[in-house]
Amino acid sequence: MSNEDRIKGWRSRRKDGNYTVGSGVAGWRLDPAALFEARATPAVLLKPLLARLQGEPHDSVAARRAVYEAVQAELEAEIARSAVDENLADFSRRRLRLIVRLLEQDVRAGVAVFAPDYMPAKLAAEDERLAEAHARRAERRRQDEAREARRHASRNDIALEIEVAPDEAGDLAILQDRLRFLHEGHSPDMAGKVRPVGRTLMAMFIYQLRVMHGESRIALVWALVGPTVLLTLISSLYILMGTHYILGMDVQTFALLGATTWIMFRQVVFRGSTAYVSARGLLNFQGVTPLMCALVQALIYVSVYLVVFGVLISAGHALGLITLPISWAGFILFVVLMGCCGAAMGVLFGSIATFWQFFLRLAPIIERFLQIFAAVFFVSEQLPEQLRPWMLWSPFAHGMQLLRSAYFQAYHSHDASLGYFLASLVFLMVAALVAERLARPNVQPM
Repeated sequence: MSNEDRIKGWRSRRKDGNYTVGSGVAGWRLDPAALFEARATPAVLLKPLLARLQGEPHDSVAARRAVYEAVQAELEAEIARSAVDENLADFSRRRLRLIVRLLEQDVRAGVAVFAPDYMPAKLAAEDERLAEAHARRAERRRQDEAREARRHASRNDIALEIEVAPDEAGDLAILQDRLRFLHEGHSPDMAGKVRPVGRTLMAMFIYQLRVMHGESRIALVWALVGPTVLLTLISSLYILMGTHYILGMDVQTFALLGATTWIMFRQVVFRGSTAYVSARGLLNFQGVTPLMCALVQALIYVSVYLVVFGVLISAGHALGLITLPISWAGFILFVVLMGCCGAAMGVLFGSIATFWQFFLRLAPIIERFLQIFAAVFFVSEQLPEQLRPWMLWSPFAHGMQLLRSAYFQAYHSHDASLGYFLASLVFLMVAALVAERLARPNVQPM
């Protein structure tokens, strides 16, 4: 088609009255009062756009693009003039682009876009989808702002005030009355004083025990079954090889000490790290901290596995399979020290997980790697001389061998160092506390 043909076609369309330049100028203007209402329909943009398109040349893509850009410029001017919130302004821009896209598709398809009741076929559905996406973005922004406000209040040790929904105000008033009644029942000497840490820790301990009793009875049963299964596997391996004593230690008791202590260690690590990250609902109570939540889990599982040790040793000795320790105090001391190692590791893992949430998925891999070098299945004296230094880098190997030295009369580890083990334990605790101090602002109450 030549330029002359295009000009003739344009003149014929003008004669037909398709449009008159400048006609309907009053309908071109955007209505700010209706444009930025909360429930404004797409018509607030579609009608002025159609009026302007009909009143200006629109026989080519370039001409229509000029009209679209003019409406876009007017929308930006109204946004600046009305000082509209950026979220609502972004939604209006997206809505205009959606209308332009659907309108242009209909124009090119030959649809009668200037009919009085014209509306793009997909506009209602697409606009609803756009509104839902805008609502999701707005909700995410509100959540981010609330999270940042909680973090700011926590870091600066200031009270966080939040706006209560009208339908929750009545419930809040009832809760305040009941809390006031509880506080009036306290001793006057306790008014305005911080609750002692020991009392809060004991209350948390009792609460977690009740939770375990109500929901985790299988976990308590597995506390007995798990060590039994592992010590059976270790004992069977040695017995099949024709070994009944290892450096003066009977295989069954040797396996019992390694299996039960390490299962206790891993439970303390995993439960403590998870409690540090996830027990956010408890942080609303006075005196409760993420560190306390982790330490309560460690205290519970050390206590549980001390009972497990007592049950297994007593039952095994009654059956003639397990020997008794030469020093109950030394044996219990090193079990508790291994539990302290697990507690420090749990706090360290939980602190890292507040910065990198994927880290707790790697924790079992790290635990399995440590288990190989922790004298669970064998002691360093069983290894060739050139391999011993590699195993003795692990402080847990020192702790396990010192534990067996305190238990058996015939075994005294020449490789294990009490000083190295205690120094490593102190270093691990300090590292855990430093990491916890850095991670504390990232754990906010729910």
